Amino acid sequence: MGPSGAGKTTIVDVILGLLTPTNGQVLVDDTNIQDDLEAWQTNIGYIPQFIYLLDDTIRRNICFGISEDEIDEEQLQLAIKTAQLSELIDSLDDGDQTVVGERGVRLSGGQRQRIGIARAIYNNPQVLIMDEATSALDNITEKHVVKAIEKLKGDKTIIMIAHRLTTVQNCDIIYMMKDGEITGEGCYDELLESNREFREMSLVDG
Repeated sequence: MGPSGAGKTTIVDVILGLLTPTNGQVLVDDTNIQDDLEAWQTNIGYIPQFIYLLDDTIRRNICFGISEDEIDEEQLQLAIKTAQLSELIDSLDDGDQTVVGERGVRLSGGQRQRIGIARAIYNNPQVLIMDEATSALDNITEKHVVKAIEKLKGDKTIIMIAHRLTTVQNCDIIYMMKDGEITGEGCYDELLESNREFREMSLVDG
């Protein structure tokens, strides 16, 4: 967490392997990710703030780049459920065969975002990175999506960039960033007590 320009997305780009650190290294199980970047990146599901959608069906947008005959129906339904898309799809005459339009024009911002979340979950990654992924959701939908994501706790590593404290309230560790540096770390309650900027953000959110 942290204000715009704090370096949150930059540090995630380093974790993703999109940027090479000028000092130090990123280790996963004591292995430098740069030693086998492709293997590392295949374990990651990335959910950006703005989701690119094809002018195609919901199912094809979730199973991005996978041919129709290779879609795993069980994985697809799990991704739909986890991303809180079931109610939307059930309400549509054509279900997950509904065409979303160019760039998802027929959907709301929150619906597009949930498709992006389902897309990342479909491939069953070990690491899920959410870059302001719930920012387009209303508070109630965000609450349901975060609750669903939290059910993956213990099974996957989840890294979130967020502005709203409600998104990260149950994270194991929260890092506060400012001007490219970590200014505080701890769980939600610890940061409320020890970090002035975090307390100010909690007052704004409240």
